[in-house]
Amino acid sequence: MVAGALVFALLLYFEFAASKSRVDPVGAVLSADPGWALLGVLAMVASYPAATLGFLGFVPERIGFARAGLAQLAGSFVKLVAPSGLGGMALNTRLLLRAGVAPGPAASSVGAGQLIGLLLHLLQLAFFLWLTGFHPDQESDGDGELAVLGGAGVLLTVVLVLLAVPHWRRWALGRLRPLTEGSLTRLRDLARHPRHLAVGVLGQLLVSMTLAACLYSCVRATGGDARFATVAVAFLLGNALGSTAPTPAGVGGVEFATATLLTATSGLDGTRAAAAVVLFRLITVVLPVLPGWAALGILQRRQAV
Repeated sequence: MVAGALVFALLLYFEFAASKSRVDPVGAVLSADPGWALLGVLAMVASYPAATLGFLGFVPERIGFARAGLAQLAGSFVKLVAPSGLGGMALNTRLLLRAGVAPGPAASSVGAGQLIGLLLHLLQLAFFLWLTGFHPDQESDGDGELAVLGGAGVLLTVVLVLLAVPHWRRWALGRLRPLTEGSLTRLRDLARHPRHLAVGVLGQLLVSMTLAACLYSCVRATGGDARFATVAVAFLLGNALGSTAPTPAGVGGVEFATATLLTATSGLDGTRAAAAVVLFRLITVVLPVLPGWAALGILQRRQAV
């Protein structure tokens, strides 16, 4: 119900934004190409096994793949009722505790996975920026370069504000502590198991790539045409920017940032980009809610969380 209300609000927002445009984003979503939309759904589904690998790769203790996979699916429901990222982290930590992992190693495993995921996210962003021909040492000559620089500037401003204001600094440090506390020690331990660590890194990489592929499929489904590299940049940077919004699953912030970057980097019409983003969020946020709720119920009945 919460997800439905959020999506309804988004559709109203984009309908209002399209009032002066010839492209109707709601109509574009409803008339989306079913083949490309199905590919988007399949890419979203593939992100859950990838997330499971990305989680288990940082847990040297033996945890069942099916149980861990249910936890990743349940996270799609939990993140709607918790601040971005914290719901899934708490759920994964609880899963490890129930599996017999000590509190310290459990928290540090989840933190190590999140920390490596953040670093890989930045590396992938740099790689796709390079593929698109973006060079920060050259004078900007297009909207795409300006949008990327503007997005980076917004992130830097947010960091500086968080550091400058004491109340917000304490809040930010409280959010970061689970990522850093014990994570480096855990990574040192995992270095003795390179295959295990490689599985975790591969899983983290595949999560971003499957979701970028989902957004690309949504662009094509709503009649847009763009390079995969530019769509990946819009997804990676838009997700980073939008996740700073204190809303369930980053709703509002992710859509605005991703649609803006998609328009600037790929040359899509603004409302067509909005239609692609709305379809993407319908697939990745709303569609998994009921399966996630069911997965959480299964884990609770088995006393796994």
